[in-house]
Amino acid sequence: MLGDIRAAFTFLTIIPLGAPVGSQPGRAFAWFPLVGIVIGGLLAAIPRLSPFDRDISAFLILLAWVMVTGGLHLDGFGDCCDGLPAAVAPGERLRIMKDPRVGVWAAAGLILLLLGKWLAIRAAPTEMLVLAPVFGRWAMVLAAYRFPSVGDGMAAHFRAGLSFRQLIIASIWVIVLFTHIEILALALGCACFTLLFGAWAARRLGGGINGDVCGAVCELNELLCLLGIGLIFG
Repeated sequence: MLGDIRAAFTFLTIIPLGAPVGSQPGRAFAWFPLVGIVIGGLLAAIPRLSPFDRDISAFLILLAWVMVTGGLHLDGFGDCCDGLPAAVAPGERLRIMKDPRVGVWAAAGLILLLLGKWLAIRAAPTEMLVLAPVFGRWAMVLAAYRFPSVGDGMAAHFRAGLSFRQLIIASIWVIVLFTHIEILALALGCACFTLLFGAWAARRLGGGINGDVCGAVCELNELLCLLGIGLIFG
């Protein structure tokens, strides 16, 4: 279990816990929400320590958010912006998403995403910020379990060992820690969006998803969660 937890933190953050070992990397999915809790705790602490006003504090939160994750999911979101809407064959979309160059759609999408997050952070109560990184990583588990992988990238590698058990454990984190009815409704909304977006992405990629789609699922659910928090609790 400790090895799976270490693998989750090593993969999803820049926290130096050493390279994970083992032939079942998919078991780490069970602990993705735990990683989100740690990230969320860090983010929630920043406004209490910051001497700046709400706008600058929101920027510092977003900066810390990007840094602690190493921009991993932003990279996947940008690749999806370039590849998924392209009017080409599924194999060509995968090739576009593997291209390290940043296209116009990726640049525009990343700017809008980060701007939306900054505005949503400003409107969200500080104590509720933890929800977004937790729900974003829980949504990744749901997407990875629900949809098969395409290609031979990171998503295919991490499916080894991923089973319904990991999805249940990851979901327990959400249900046990956040029992408020509005929060559970927000989680249901995230789940519905994940399934709809994943199904669309799978059709565009020829029947499955890759690691970039999982990254986009995380980023988009974080944004939706922040918007929901601001609407419900702001």
